[in-house]
Amino acid sequence: MTNKLILIVGLVILTKFAAAQQYLPLASSQTDYITDLALIYQGGVHRPDWTAEQIAPYVYRQQGKKIDFLFDGFLFIEFKNGKGKDYSIGYEKEHAGKEEWSWLLDRNFEKGKAIHALNDVLAGLAKKRIKPVRKRKVVLTLPEPIHNQKDWGLLDGKMLSFDTEESRFLACKWYIDDALDRWRKAGLDQLDLAGFYWVAEQSTGGKALIPRIAEYIRSKKMKFYWIPYWKAEGHGNWKAAGFDAAYQQPNHFFDEKIADSRIDEACDFARQHEMGMELEFDMRVEQPSFERRLIAYVNGFQKKGVLDDAAMAYYEGGAGIMKLAEHKDTRMQALYQKLATIIAGRQQKADVYYKRRKEVKR
Repeated sequence: MTNKLILIVGLVILTKFAAAQQYLPLASSQTDYITDLALIYQGGVHRPDWTAEQIAPYVYRQQGKKIDFLFDGFLFIEFKNGKGKDYSIGYEKEHAGKEEWSWLLDRNFEKGKAIHALNDVLAGLAKKRIKPVRKRKVVLTLPEPIHNQKDWGLLDGKMLSFDTEESRFLACKWYIDDALDRWRKAGLDQLDLAGFYWVAEQSTGGKALIPRIAEYIRSKKMKFYWIPYWKAEGHGNWKAAGFDAAYQQPNHFFDEKIADSRIDEACDFARQHEMGMELEFDMRVEQPSFERRLIAYVNGFQKKGVLDDAAMAYYEGGAGIMKLAEHKDTRMQALYQKLATIIAGRQQKADVYYKRRKEVKR
């Protein structure tokens, strides 16, 4: 093989490798065109009520007469009910059954709160002729049917015991169908339901089940989302598992012993595996050392191209954005404005893409 031919072959290989090195795109059908997904921890009795006033800072920012729309995706996420039962293994000693699964949907669809409150905020803006270019999207938590749970509840007159994949699938199917039926009846005219989120942050115990659930969700024209923790089992094989979109948790903010290089490492992994990225913080951000850790995410994501090119999810401790927006401290107010400016800029970029896509289809 001549040197010239070797060079050509090498360039082809490098080109193919470079083409594969991309994040979950900032705006694409993989996410149902969700660019910025806010994790709204809601359902358990220990969570905020999520009234319209509480959720409004996630929907838009107002500066004088100027309105900037913020998150275009809202994941209503929960892993325990706050009363001693969990929706994913490892959070409580007892596991949620059919009654608690149904109760979670009751909480999601409660009038004046959560999803309805989100719709109310958008409807109020629409009355003033202020509407986002794209509809805002909702993603619902799908509880984990925990293997070997014996007393989940009755389905079609039979007690389901999660010692078989079939029983676990039937429980998930029942939940998805119930959620879709509730959505159809809810009259949420400002929102679209994008799909469901697998609440377990690793694929352990779901290798046979997850692909089947994914297929059923897609048969309903919905997407299946996942946000694994750093080095969770299966985090690099999310496509093979059946998920449509996955976001990588760096898990950097929470432990001051973890160097900022973790953010670079997580971004590199996400790019290699076509994942989005999760930005993480909680209200420890009031402490200067933790504020610096959040800024490390922003700087790292900028350096690694995440802010420009990747879909993102946002963990903020369960109400962080809300608390920053109403914070009395000017430094924390400035932090809210910094995050809001980043999100608003990404949204404007996604809006441009959406408009161009509509023009091409004409």
